[in-house]
Formats: sequence, C-alpha cells, structure tokens
Amino acid sequence: MGSITPFNIAVPDAELKKLHQKLKQAEFPDELDEAGWDMGVPLSDMKRLVTKWREKFDWRAQEKKLNDQLKQFTVPVSVDGFDELNIHVVHHRSGNPHAIPLLFIHGWPGNFLEATKLIPLLVKDDDGPTFDVVAPSLPNYGFSQGVQKKGFGLAQYAETLHKVMITLGYEEYVIQGGDWGSMIARTMAQYYARHIQAIHLNFIPVTPPFPWQSPLRFLHSLASVPFSAKDRAAVSRTVDYALRGNAYMKQQETRPQTLGYGLHDSPVGLLAWIYDKLHSWSDNYPWTDDEILTWVSIYYFSRAGPTASTRIYYEASASKPESGTTGNGKQGEQTITKWMTLSEVLAASAHYNVRFAVAQFKEEIVQWPIAWYRSIGNVVQEKEFDRGGHFAAWEVPELLAGDLKEFLGRDGPAYDVVQGKDGY
Repeated sequence: MGSITPFNIAVPDAELKKLHQKLKQAEFPDELDEAGWDMGVPLSDMKRLVTKWREKFDWRAQEKKLNDQLKQFTVPVSVDGFDELNIHVVHHRSGNPHAIPLLFIHGWPGNFLEATKLIPLLVKDDDGPTFDVVAPSLPNYGFSQGVQKKGFGLAQYAETLHKVMITLGYEEYVIQGGDWGSMIARTMAQYYARHIQAIHLNFIPVTPPFPWQSPLRFLHSLASVPFSAKDRAAVSRTVDYALRGNAYMKQQETRPQTLGYGLHDSPVGLLAWIYDKLHSWSDNYPWTDDEILTWVSIYYFSRAGPTASTRIYYEASASKPESGTTGNGKQGEQTITKWMTLSEVLAASAHYNVRFAVAQFKEEIVQWPIAWYRSIGNVVQEKEFDRGGHFAAWEVPELLAGDLKEFLGRDGPAYDVVQGKDGY
C-alpha cells in the first residue's frame, strides 16, 4: 500500500485549453417567453455563466486559493474486491490533543468545497468542543480515484471512508453527513458501530411508518395525528419532490452512462445539470458566479470525470453482484462481501450505542415530521431551523457548526461518548 501524500490541485494547461475551446463553440436552445425557472435553468442565466466561464473566470486563481486555504492529501486504502483506491482528503488538525475527529461526508452534486466554510468554525480552540476535520472527496468525485468496475455500492463507500479514518490514525470518530453523506453515514453505523461515537445528519430520508411494514411505528405515529401545520408542510414538500423534483435521480439511478455522454463532453450541459440543483435546493442563497463556476469546474476537472459521480445512484439501487473478476483475475469468485441497498439503509435502525442528531433545515428537499426520524436509531437531539437548504454547510455554516457543537459539547446529549471530552 502507498503512503499518505500531500496534495495540491493542479489542472493541466491542456485541460483548461480544451474547456475554453468547447465554451467558445457553445450553442444554446431557444426558450419560451416568460418561462423563468418553471422549465429549468433560464437561458439568460446560462448565457451569463458561460460567458463568464469563457472570458473572465480565473480557474488558476481559484485553484491557488484552495491550495493556500486547504491542507490536502491523498490517502491510499484497499477496498474488498476493488484493490487500492487513492482518496483525496482535506484534513485539518486543530492542534488540541483532545480534539474530536470529525468525518465530513458530502453527496451529489456536492463536493469537498462544502467543508471549507465549516473547517474554520470547528478547528478553532474556543469554549466549546474542538474538532480535527477530515473531508474526503468520495471515490468517483473530485480528485479521488474512480472505480473501474461495477458493484461499488453504499457498503463500499462506507468501507472506503472508514479506512481513510483508520489510516489517518482515528480509531474512533464522529460523522457529519448530508445528501449521500447521510446514507453513507447510516451504512457505516451498520458495519462500524464500535468505531463511530456519534452521527449528525442534515438530510434524513426515512421510510414512512406504513402499517404493513412497521405496525409499532405506525401506531406510535397515530399519537401525533392530526399533524401540525409544520408537519403537513414537510410531507407536502416531500411529495412535491417525489412527483416533480427527482427526475434527475431516476435518470442517474437507471441510465447514468447515457446521461454521462452529455455531462462529460459538454461543459454547458454539466453546468446546467448542476446549477439547476444549486439554485433549486438552496434557501435563496445568493450564489455568486465564481462560486457556481468553481463548484462545477471541480466536477469538470475531476479525476474520474463527471459521469463517475452519478453512478452511486445506480449502484445504491442495484441488487448485490454475486460473482465477477477478483483483483487476481480469477473468474466466478465472490467479489462483494458487504452490501446494502438504499431501501435497506432507509429501513434500517442503527446500533443503539451510536447516537444521532438530526437537523432539518427550512428548504431541505425531503422532509418528514421530525418524530419519524427516530426510526434511524438512537436519536438524542432534534432541531428544526427556519433558514438554510440542502447545502447547509455552505449556506448556513454557522448554524450547522453550532448544532454540532451543541450535540457534542459539555452539556450536549452526546458529550459523554466523546473520548476527548475533558479537553475543553
């Protein structure tokens, strides 16, 4: 196995040149009068962003800013059935010997950038808990290595990130996750519970308490009927997402390769696909053009290419592969030792020793009555926030950091599970 190696982002000049050539050749579709956002990203927004990307956006300045701001490394880990993967990691130590190791897990269309606003709030040594923050790029994302064969599901993402933490010297740690980070964190709670001290989630899909699936949960839910206006609004938002907002998910879940030709070959197509979600899933966050273009550029310049990032949807819904080719080239041998589908994760309850905090932000895309979240395991802290959306770490980092510190702080419900509790 290789060693942990310092890393700096360095996109080759040839890749930048190719991007600019493609942007110069961009052509745009027409648009219906007064369409606005009803049918997707408005034409005026796309023309403005593409012009900025082509003529004024300075990737080298953004690259330097990230390299100066972040302590980055590559960490080699071996994943059962997939040999060794080289994982890009942002790793900031606080300097406090009693700091709490925190694994921050992003999702799609997120990336390691989401942690950059949280890190300064968490590593500072103040009157609350102090953290060592580990923010990897998931395999197939950012500057992490891509996976070259089928069968890399949620259990394999979980194994990868757990081994990253072990390799960095953290036998016990806490997790913060949103989007796929939430699903991966909950998967990790199934396989690595003795290592995980606590989990904080800001995206908490669960299976509703249908009477034929979970009669006890259903009977318990009746105690809260009729729902409050807030509960009804949460259910309505989730239903709207299921009916009108998740076509992207179905496409990436069923035909990621077909979609991938457009994402890989067309920077304009990639920009529209991701910007649509940045805008629609945030709580009126004032995205700057530089923020949007830096975010999308990380996908465009990613080590495995933007198509690879969509495959998690396919793999998370697929049935377990029964056989294949091992790293030694032998045919027909079992290659997948762990497997959990997304539906299994949604229905699972974690080991009681793992304590959860759930934070529901105002414009999150999937919301349920907060009491339903208790099905995921030992939920000891529940919070609802009146602002913030799907990208809470980026939109309202001070709220997310504050909730984490309350959860794990001296008077918090997970204080006693943290090994470094006497260090502040």
